[in-house]
Amino acid sequence: MDRRLVAGLVCLLCALLASSRLDAIPTQAPIGMVFEVQASSPRHYDAAVETLLQGYEQAVGRDLVPAERKQVGLKLNTRSGKGLSTPLALVRATILALERRGYSRDSILLVDYSTHALRQAGIYPFVNEGDPRFEGCPVLPLDTERYYDPDWFYDSPLPPSMQQEPQYLSSARRGTQELVAGARERKSFLAAPLLHEVDFWINMPTMVDDPALGVDGALANATLWNVSNSQRFLANDATASAAVAEIAAIPELNERMVLHLISLERYQFIGGPNFNARYSVSEPRLWLSSDPVALDRLLYDRMNRQRMLHGFPLITPIPRQFPFAASLGLGTYDSAAIHVRQLKLGNEDDLEESAGGSQESP
Repeated sequence: MDRRLVAGLVCLLCALLASSRLDAIPTQAPIGMVFEVQASSPRHYDAAVETLLQGYEQAVGRDLVPAERKQVGLKLNTRSGKGLSTPLALVRATILALERRGYSRDSILLVDYSTHALRQAGIYPFVNEGDPRFEGCPVLPLDTERYYDPDWFYDSPLPPSMQQEPQYLSSARRGTQELVAGARERKSFLAAPLLHEVDFWINMPTMVDDPALGVDGALANATLWNVSNSQRFLANDATASAAVAEIAAIPELNERMVLHLISLERYQFIGGPNFNARYSVSEPRLWLSSDPVALDRLLYDRMNRQRMLHGFPLITPIPRQFPFAASLGLGTYDSAAIHVRQLKLGNEDDLEESAGGSQESP
């Protein structure tokens, strides 16, 4: 056989393999596109989440069905305490929507940093029998250090935080000059299951103000609250915002971070990051987007509106992670470029009829 023909066939095979890998990762919706649905009560979350996912699927022309890895991740947020964690009703509705698309509960991974916070939020069982689950779905607390890969980390010269990583106290006392390149103290390890084990993952943040970040929303939950040793970045807004943008831009993390789903059932506009019911408000709406920057800009505007109404100073200037992330192609914070597409709430009776069905993997 002609060598040129063999070389051509090899190149074609490589291209097909690369194409099939890309096809296995769901497509991200256009930058600036936000899907919105009104949900007057958590009882309507099932229909609301299904409506949002169908809106996304129609926009990109592809269904969220199991692919090569046959697992999906949900990155929750329990950082601010039980009163301001990812709503359980939203978690349950998302699980049901993924089941309708062919994912079993065994294959839906619930990820967050703190075992204690997950337990307080009602996600992690109080009695741990070695295989913690939430209604059949595996729960992966990152602080157990079982879900980090030593080869995958965000490297930063900042010293570790004593609050989050007390095991580094003795080394930190010796001074930052001893933190040589590659030392564990300067690494923030990534959640390996979201890199290597899932077809895609959905970020499910909450909304609260934060002294260092300004807005603790979609970007922060996908990055700082998704790695080890993150508290060290919160000393000032410059280090925090830079870390948020740079972690979000890691290709292996970003390519499968397909969607961000947030409920405005409760959000806090001042006094964060700890939950304070006095400064919390509620709106009957859910948002879904592939653009975390756009979502955070919408949240930022709402928080400042509430601050103005209640006589508090505004969050100003605009949080630095917005322009940093936008400059890396992660989204837009230009209000004129953000398009909120309002969807009509689907019929819950139709969902009940389809709940028993399943879809085959491609």
